[in-house]
Amino acid sequence: MARRRAGKAESRSLGPKSATPRGGARRSKARAVASDTASESTLTERLAALERECATLRSELERERSRRQALEEVHAATRDRIAWALDSLQAILDARS
Repeated sequence: MARRRAGKAESRSLGPKSATPRGGARRSKARAVASDTASESTLTERLAALERECATLRSELERERSRRQALEEVHAATRDRIAWALDSLQAILDARS
């Protein structure tokens, strides 16, 4: 296996020791205000989207609750019919004995 030279790898990845700030480091007040209003509108849009999603989820939740209620009613009716059929069969078997 070939050994790697640590010094060579460090010099490639680290670059110069002292970095100079780029031109965009200082922002003017006008640019900062424009950015703040843009972020406010973005936040307002996100809030509106989240409120719409919340309303949609609430309506879906209510629809699923009513669906579950209907399924529980069907389940109870089916259970009662099966119990009735078993009772009828038991009564026929008891009558034959």
